[in-house]
Amino acid sequence: MSFLQRIKETKKFNESNFFKFFINKHHVGYIKKSNIKIINKFPNFFIFYKNSIFLKKEINNFQKRTYAINQVFNFLIKKKIILSKHREYFPVFKSFKSKPLLKVQRVAGSFFGFQFFGVHLNGFLKKNNKYFMWIGRRSKEGNFPNDLDQIAAGGLPYNVSLKKNLIKECLEEANISKDLVLKSKYQGTVSYRVETRLGLTRTILFCYCLELPKEFVPKNNDGEIVNFYLWTIEKILKIIQKTRKFKFDCGLVIILFALNKKIIKNRKIKSLLNINTDLKILKKIN
Repeated sequence: MSFLQRIKETKKFNESNFFKFFINKHHVGYIKKSNIKIINKFPNFFIFYKNSIFLKKEINNFQKRTYAINQVFNFLIKKKIILSKHREYFPVFKSFKSKPLLKVQRVAGSFFGFQFFGVHLNGFLKKNNKYFMWIGRRSKEGNFPNDLDQIAAGGLPYNVSLKKNLIKECLEEANISKDLVLKSKYQGTVSYRVETRLGLTRTILFCYCLELPKEFVPKNNDGEIVNFYLWTIEKILKIIQKTRKFKFDCGLVIILFALNKKIIKNRKIKSLLNINTDLKILKKIN
C-alpha cells in the first residue's frame, strides 16, 4: 500500500455511468444513468436534452429551484431510497464566490452529484523538532464508525461562512475556543469524488492547521468522537499508508499537512490531492 493508493481511493468515478446535470447552463452535478427513471417522474421540473439533464428554465430563482429539488428528495425518502434521518441544508453554487442557486438536504447531494464543501483542522504540537498531532476516534454510532479522524471537521451548511463553520466544528468536536481557532492557518484544499449506490459524492475540503498549546487536551461535545490520541506524525502517516483505519478523506488532509511541513518529500503527490475540474467552482464566474 502507498499514499498514492490512498489518494486514488478518493477518486473513484466512472463518468460514463452519469448524465451531466445543468442549471441555467451551469454544470452543477451528475445524475446516475440508472436514476433517470426517477427524474422522469418529475417532467414539470426536468428535461433531457443532448444526453444531459437540465432544470427547466422557468424554475428560475432560489425558492423555485429549492422546491423542485426538495420534491425529488421527498420522493427518495418516501420510497426509502434514502434512509438517513439526518436533516441539514447545504448550498449549491455555480461559483463558490456567488450566491447559491439553491439549498438541498445534505443526504440528497450525492443523488444529484452536487459539489459540497467542508472544513478540516489538523491540531498539532511540536516538541524537540518533532511533530505530534491530535487524532480522534469516531463513535460506533453514526457514519464511519470507529474510524480515525481529524481533531475537528465538518461539512459546510447553507448560510454559514467557512470561518463560522470552522469555529462551530472546533467547539463542538474538540472544545477549542474561538480565540484559539482564529490562530489557525489555511493550508489549501483537497477534493474527492466517490461513486456510491445513490450517485456521486463530490466534496472540496478547506484545510487548516493549528499549533495547539502543550497543555491543551481536546474534549468532544457532540458525541461524534469517543477518544483522542496525541501521536507522532510518523505513526499517523504509517497508519494512513498501511491501513484503512482513517476516514477516507482525513488521510488526504494529513498528507497535505505533511507535504506543507516537508515531512513527505514527494511533491508529485500534491498535484493529485485535488480534482482540477472540481476546483473551477472556486474561481469567480461573471
